[in-house]
Amino acid sequence: MGGIFGLDLERLADDRLPATVEIDSPLPPVRLRGRLERRQFRSFSGVLSATVPATTVTAFGQLDLAAPGGPAFVALLGATFPEPGVQLGLGFALSGVGGVLGVNKAVNRDALIAAIADGTAGELLFPPDPVAAAKRVVPRLPALFPTVPGRTVVGPMFQISWGGRMVSLSAAVVAEVPDPVRLSLLGILRVAVPDPEVPLIQLKATFAGQYDSAEPSTFLMASLSGSHMAGVPLDGDVLVLSRGGPDPTFVLSAGGFHPAFAVPRGVPALHRLSMNLSPVPWIQLRCQAYFAITTNTLQFGAQLSLVAEIAGCGLRGQFGLDVLVHREPSLSFSARMRGSLSVEVFGESLVGVAFDLTLEGPAPWHAVGRGSIDLFLFSASFDFDERWGNPPPTLPAPRADLRRRLEEAFARPEAWSALPPAGGDRIPVLLSPAANRQIGEGRRVHPHGGVVAQQRVLPFGVDIERLGPSLVEPAEQWDIASASLGGEEADAGATTDNFAPGQFRRLTDDEQLGAPAYDRYRSGVRFVADTCEPDEDAFVTASLDWETKVVPDPNPTRLLDLLRFLRLEALVRAEITATVSLRDPIWWPAGVKLLVSHEPPVVAASTWAMTAASLPASPSATNGELRLLYAGMAGVRPVEAWEV
Repeated sequence: MGGIFGLDLERLADDRLPATVEIDSPLPPVRLRGRLERRQFRSFSGVLSATVPATTVTAFGQLDLAAPGGPAFVALLGATFPEPGVQLGLGFALSGVGGVLGVNKAVNRDALIAAIADGTAGELLFPPDPVAAAKRVVPRLPALFPTVPGRTVVGPMFQISWGGRMVSLSAAVVAEVPDPVRLSLLGILRVAVPDPEVPLIQLKATFAGQYDSAEPSTFLMASLSGSHMAGVPLDGDVLVLSRGGPDPTFVLSAGGFHPAFAVPRGVPALHRLSMNLSPVPWIQLRCQAYFAITTNTLQFGAQLSLVAEIAGCGLRGQFGLDVLVHREPSLSFSARMRGSLSVEVFGESLVGVAFDLTLEGPAPWHAVGRGSIDLFLFSASFDFDERWGNPPPTLPAPRADLRRRLEEAFARPEAWSALPPAGGDRIPVLLSPAANRQIGEGRRVHPHGGVVAQQRVLPFGVDIERLGPSLVEPAEQWDIASASLGGEEADAGATTDNFAPGQFRRLTDDEQLGAPAYDRYRSGVRFVADTCEPDEDAFVTASLDWETKVVPDPNPTRLLDLLRFLRLEALVRAEITATVSLRDPIWWPAGVKLLVSHEPPVVAASTWAMTAASLPASPSATNGELRLLYAGMAGVRPVEAWEV
């Protein structure tokens, strides 16, 4: 075979496919560019971009024909419009649209977080140079969208700008179905003031988030990269994570955590918020900081480093701060500070000073640590432990009234909820639509259902040393001694819920940093229906007599004539033969009496739960007329529940 448009058809016919195909076809008015890679014989990925005078269309894709469960693919398509875009009003303009579609694909949260941290995730959304971005983005597609049989990802992409080109937002919202449903968010926010050509302030935040209904959990992470303010470079990560289930937690962090903090599961390593303050090339001044809130802690810190050298001679210094805030018995803090400053000549330290101390305060102040002085000829170090200042005045601390708080909690309607019957279709009570509606509204409880009473003020069965900011001295322990429903003891089971230990216990610094965000404790009681066997007098014994007579079909061949055209003659003959022989009168002589010794127990239901009666005497009878309608009828007598 000959070559057509640069392709060797003989090699293609021999299944000798190239590993990489690059396309660059500038055919006015369309310019087509792209790159296709073959990682395995039946796995392909690449990018294709087509530019026309009015728009640019870009597609990233990955296809696996040999995936388990059938072919799997994912494609990200976007089209951008030239300035000023499609005007939406109020200064907003639509400059790009697109979408994400994947079959037998899912979204990997860990890979998404990693792509946010290294900046490659933002290049998936309307990149200015798709072919150049493909070299970094395409290899990440299998990790970002792993193959999962039966899963589908789909969602829109858009690019919106405001104020001309001052603010622009590129985002994709992806839904992963079927159950469990996951919603993922990926985007880039750019702010350039006063103009992108000469920005005085330029902020670029790549962000990603996901809501997982199965866990359930919600997270949102943003990363600053390529940002600066008045020539000062900015960098850092921000994360918000809220998770339920068996391992609940809540984390809000900008720049990371205290060095001694035990990072919860699902929280990645975060870059510190940093600024490069170097005014001239021979002075390097850099500042890093962090701030974090968890269920048990409030923490923040900073690190400042300085290097000023000319011809191997200059200054080197650093200062670090890590603070943990305490909220009881009064607002205070514990801060560890460390620093050093030295004069260096050709790599050797001429004079140096260093310190490492822990400062607690503010009333009283307590400083403990170590300092050192290094000279060219000798060095010296010393320890110190100093206290000064007066303790804060003793103020009457509000004492928590746990009894009142519990009474108020159980008095709220949301503390009580009804449970549906556990028997499913085997429940021997049929309720009217009005009764089901009242049960759904929470005004009634099903006769075979249950009731749950629980509160989230404090856990039961543990020592309560504090309740939020209020102290409990001495510690108290509360529990449910007994539970009754309707004046009688009820079969009860305990309910559990998640409680933050820092809200009811006094935690040390180590416990605040290392204790779990939540622990599971008993929070209430569960009332269940009485499932014991009824008393003997609750059974009703009845004697029933009846006579059964079976008359065989005098001419069974009529049925055979009717079904012969369906070619079921042999099957029908066999069935009729078996039926007639078993129903022959010789097997069932007339006059046989059967005595029923036991009958299933009678279930009592109130009249409000009965369906409306419909009798010939009064077709429109209501529930209140049941006793009158059934009066005088043989074998039927309605009674109240207390009469049974």
